[in-house]
Amino acid sequence: MSISTDTAVKSAPPPPSNRGADSPDQVQKFNDAVGRSTSSNNGSQQSQGSSASAPIMLARRPPSPAQTAQQALTCAPPTAQQKARAFVDPALRDVAAGKKELAKSAKGTDVGKMQEALQTAGYKLPKYGADGKFGDETAKALKKFQTDHCLKDTGRLDKQTMEQLSIASTKFPEYGKLFADGKLNTTIGVGFDEGNSHKDQTKEVIAGLSKRGYTELDPNTAATDKAMAERFKAAGIDPAAAKADGLQYFTKTFKHDGKDVTSVVKLITPDTPQAKDKFAKAMGESEMVIYSGHGRYGSGPDFDPITSAKGNFVIGKPYEAGHVALNKGQTDLQKTAMTKDYQLMLFDACTTNYYLDDLRRVPGKDSKNLDLVVSTGTLSWSTGTTDVLRMLDGVTAGESINQIKSDLEDINRKPGSKGQLWKVDGFNDN
Repeated sequence: MSISTDTAVKSAPPPPSNRGADSPDQVQKFNDAVGRSTSSNNGSQQSQGSSASAPIMLARRPPSPAQTAQQALTCAPPTAQQKARAFVDPALRDVAAGKKELAKSAKGTDVGKMQEALQTAGYKLPKYGADGKFGDETAKALKKFQTDHCLKDTGRLDKQTMEQLSIASTKFPEYGKLFADGKLNTTIGVGFDEGNSHKDQTKEVIAGLSKRGYTELDPNTAATDKAMAERFKAAGIDPAAAKADGLQYFTKTFKHDGKDVTSVVKLITPDTPQAKDKFAKAMGESEMVIYSGHGRYGSGPDFDPITSAKGNFVIGKPYEAGHVALNKGQTDLQKTAMTKDYQLMLFDACTTNYYLDDLRRVPGKDSKNLDLVVSTGTLSWSTGTTDVLRMLDGVTAGESINQIKSDLEDINRKPGSKGQLWKVDGFNDN
């Protein structure tokens, strides 16, 4: 009968407590005993066959199944699907094509985009961030990425590293959650402009929806028009309720992963009765919320003149006091009961990044059930409709948030400008 591991270890001489004080003979006796315990345990497994015990590994704990699976995942060669879905920023396409590499001391837009990709992939740059300068912090993060993905840790962004980085940094809205019930419920809100630009934008949004194959639902004909009644049914909307709330509804069907999804768009404008209240309801319930208008100094969407507090959906305090008329007490966001389900939101107005802190404090909402696209600078009314429809197109096409953000940057970038006008938040854990 083989000696058990426990018996061998218990009968071994005590381990050397101080290698400098113990004699070589004591050290050798201890090591020999440990060696016998391991070989005895191996022999026991071989003779018994069914034993579930494993040899003691005193020097190193074996990797857990989760660690082994993660290593296999990151070290496996990219699949064709991963390559096809990966986003490569235009500034890094020469690296992706093998035409150039980025190394320490490099500067420029391409370095900044690499740094953004590293951060999106989960490799933090806490001191300098995406500053466009390839320094020690960036080199350390890139080497760690290379090591984690079983690449040679050269600290250089080459073609092979770029391929893995583009895959790791490409993030998507939670399409599985958005389309789980076979529907995508979207609210588009067009805010008030003192120069009446909202009237033109409303017309442009409706024309854009029509061009994309959306049909406006007419509650007045649902009782007599069978096709219209079917559209209401597919959208899950009661014609009588639609007539009562005075909103405009548009629907179309698109494909996602080979399955039909009904896109339902609800349009709220300054001409909508009780526009602010209906937008508040949409903030609490809609799967996707898109607002385009004035940001009102970071205070929130607004459906009437800046001098009136009645049409403001207040998210937080304005970053400059005295410009916007606001009601006292709780903000409208604080008074809104938000769904615990996943939501995706775009705020297409000036400096809506000021909304982030307040939105992230909403009870029950976090980065797992609320993803946000906000602006970091001044936007023009002339691009509002294009922004709205680009977001809608990107989501119905199942695109990455990287691609959507890149296109929004292109739409709003002024000639010669290199600054970033958009920020995405919450997608890293998708």
